[in-house]
Formats: sequence, C-alpha cells, structure tokens
Amino acid sequence: MRTLETSFVGPLLALSIIAMIGGSATAASPKTDAAKIANAMSAAPAALSRNASVAEMNEDGSMKELRHGTNGWTCVPDDPSSPGNDPMCLDANAMEWLHAYMKKEPPPEKVGFIYMLQGGWDFSNVEPYATKPDAGKPTITGPHVMVVGPAVKSIPGYDRTGNGANVKVPYVMWKDTPYEHLMVPVR
Repeated sequence: MRTLETSFVGPLLALSIIAMIGGSATAASPKTDAAKIANAMSAAPAALSRNASVAEMNEDGSMKELRHGTNGWTCVPDDPSSPGNDPMCLDANAMEWLHAYMKKEPPPEKVGFIYMLQGGWDFSNVEPYATKPDAGKPTITGPHVMVVGPAVKSIPGYDRTGNGANVKVPYVMWKDTPYEHLMVPVR
C-alpha cells in the first residue's frame, strides 16, 4: 500500500460533505482493509466502485491507498470520527475540489461529481468549516450525489436557503462560499 500525496484533514468528515450519515448512525466503522474497501465501495453503484481506487484518510490528513483502481474514481470508507456511516466516491475533479477544501484554498474551475449513497452528516448547511451544529442541530441527509465546482453558482432554481433547507429535494449547500455545491437526494 502506498501513501497518496493528498493532504486531507478532518473536514473530510464535515464535507462528507459535505453531508454525512443516512445509513445507520450506530454502524461500527470497518476495521480490516477488506471491510474498509467493501464499505468504501458501498458509496457508489457497483458498476463504478468495482474499478475505483480505494483510499482511507490517515490521522495526519494524508491518504493511504488500500486498492489501486483503473477508472479515475476514488472511494473513501467511513470516517470513524464521524457519527454515522459516510463513505464517498469522487471523480478526479471532485478529488481536486475536496483537496482544495481541505487546504482552505480556492477550488479548481472544474465540475466534479461525488456519490454518497449511504448518506451524510454535517454541522452546517451554511458554513463549510463549522465545528458545532447550526441552531444546535446537524444536517442529516439520506443517500445523495453532489455536483461541485463553478457551475453550481450559475444553476438557477435550487433551494439556496441554507439552514432549514429541505434535504429531501435538491438544494445548494454552503451557498455563497467558494465550496458551494448541489446536493441531490437519490431516494
């Protein structure tokens, strides 16, 4: 296994994101590499995840590759420090976006796509780096996909209210920040 030179840090949780939990809030995090790979693959349709790389975040924010893939996607298993089961699968552009988010740098001028078919959990629909739930209540979403990148700012017609957004319909999370993205429930 090799270590990827990608410095992700704790906000992957907040991002995962970006919107995390959905499955079981009490699900135990996978412990073995095989269990982590299976968990990560559950974030996206099998047709995609079966050929994706799988990498987990280390405590220092670096990524450790558990399995090399061939299709340009990377799946990340549940983060044990988050309250729910929140694996995700990201295309290459979304990985760049997430890397920028983690480093608090401007995101790339690219559109990316993220699967979170187990759901998600976030502190805030408004503040990307919140450390406490808005109004004492986190944002919990069911299975969803996300569209990240500059195109989200130019798509009219989606709920942009932030806190209190209906997570059962498509809405924009972290509106008016460099990291705003479209959340699209799939069930």
